[in-house]
Amino acid sequence: MRGIYMRDRWYGDKRDIVKWGTIVILARRRSINVVLQVALYRPDKNMYHLTVDGTTEPLPSEVIRHFRNIDDIKRLGANVNLQIDIHKDLFQWPTERRAEFRTREDFRNAYFGDVSSKIKRYNEPMIVFLDPDTGLAPKNYGYEHVTPQNIQTVLRAMKDGDVLLFYQHAPLGRKNWLNYSKEAFGKAVGEDIPVDIVMCKEIAHDVVFFVVERSRWVDPVTNG
Repeated sequence: MRGIYMRDRWYGDKRDIVKWGTIVILARRRSINVVLQVALYRPDKNMYHLTVDGTTEPLPSEVIRHFRNIDDIKRLGANVNLQIDIHKDLFQWPTERRAEFRTREDFRNAYFGDVSSKIKRYNEPMIVFLDPDTGLAPKNYGYEHVTPQNIQTVLRAMKDGDVLLFYQHAPLGRKNWLNYSKEAFGKAVGEDIPVDIVMCKEIAHDVVFFVVERSRWVDPVTNG
């Protein structure tokens, strides 16, 4: 199981191949040229050490930056004619900002409020990629999860022609995780809302992507 946050260390693993393959195919099928990845991000430390013949040497920071830079995905965008923007504000309740928020939930709501404001700045059709470390929030959740309310906040900010893509990792210890996750996501967006699923079991059998077209989503608050 991954760590708590979307981290630089996860960039370029086997799930990223499926992740960005899915995005490119969705974009081509729907003639969309813009992707906003909501990375739910916390950077890794940039200092590691090697032990060489009993002595310690710092691992060159240039090497770390080369292999652990999620912004590097923009090179793929240039190759496939996609504008890839990354929302990588820190998705954690930072100590220095504790006075701004009474609770972690207040921080979470403010975070997704900022994401919504960013989405509304785009006039062209776009893919909004919600990329939590694990996926949909269970009863007890942390920063590795996204809640149904967070998903609805994002969908509410989107426009017709936009597509929501959501990353879901297999919940730990759950055998029938795919059906369970699809049912839970369906409840999060609305049980009558069409949800497509994308998988690549040849590469990453433990992840699935859920796809919702904004034009087919009905806001449970306004019924519109």
